[in-house]
Amino acid sequence: MIFSIPNGLDTAQKIPAGSFVDLNIWERQHIEEWVRTNPEMLGEDLLIVSIEFDRFSNSNDRLDVLAVDRSGNLVVIELKRDPAAGYADLQAIRYAAMVSAMTIDLLLPYYISYRKKYYDETLTEREAQEQIIEFVESDTFSELSNKPRIILCSEGFSQEITATVLWLRESDIDISCVKITPYKVGGNIIIVPKVVIPLEEAKQYLIDIKRKEEEREQSKRKYRPKTMKILIENELVQEGDVIYLKNGLPSHLEYKEDNPTFRATITGKLGQSNAVLWEKDGKEYSISALAWKIFKDSHPDKKDPGGVNGNWHWVNSEDKPLWDIAEEFLAKNT
Repeated sequence: MIFSIPNGLDTAQKIPAGSFVDLNIWERQHIEEWVRTNPEMLGEDLLIVSIEFDRFSNSNDRLDVLAVDRSGNLVVIELKRDPAAGYADLQAIRYAAMVSAMTIDLLLPYYISYRKKYYDETLTEREAQEQIIEFVESDTFSELSNKPRIILCSEGFSQEITATVLWLRESDIDISCVKITPYKVGGNIIIVPKVVIPLEEAKQYLIDIKRKEEEREQSKRKYRPKTMKILIENELVQEGDVIYLKNGLPSHLEYKEDNPTFRATITGKLGQSNAVLWEKDGKEYSISALAWKIFKDSHPDKKDPGGVNGNWHWVNSEDKPLWDIAEEFLAKNT
């Protein structure tokens, strides 16, 4: 429920919730487009990678929205216009099972096609892969997990669906419910989203929290801030510092001190693709993307090296990997 307050601030007018059916709002034409352009409506940062995904073997099913979250999980998003619509949970589980074996390499063509269709952006496979890797907030990310998450999004949820979702969460299936309520305010429609499962008061949610507390030491490394953010904000490296690509190099690449390929300069920036300035071409890169580029370009067959943690391969003037510098700092201060 929302209230409208006039300029005098002396009264409050209750605005009743509407319904998608009464407001002539449609699932694909409207709700899907809202979520596509504003995925934070679902309560978190998501990178949309495909819409109306239908590349399932021996099936005509069509997944509403496919995304990647900040932890490197695929997210299956099932949208329903009618809260009475059944089997949304079953549909989403089936879709999650179908995409569970998907790798980044398999996902790239669909992401490239999506960016071209909706943003008129022409990406190479390398650029597409770099965008996905940069979106994920983990230096150690190299591949999608094989346990996709599920988000059900609707105007409401039946008791059968909420009971099923709570049971699935208790069984360690990451599934959530987001309720989106429409309100007619003057000539506009206001959408109010709310994550209804998990709720803090739900028993299943408390079980999850307890488990996460018990696994804090393992999980904090997986979800810790990016290495360059730790280094810059704690003055462990400075703008203008020269770093060297020389630790744990692949067999086809030999470090040469006088070769600008192996040198870069810290920019002091914390954007997604401007942490270092490569001496060879004078352009800015993320540290992992630059290591990935060098490894691939130097391979005789231009072979994709897969996920690369550049902070492990780049070292400071004392030959210490940037990853180790950040880890030592965290160990002393957490």
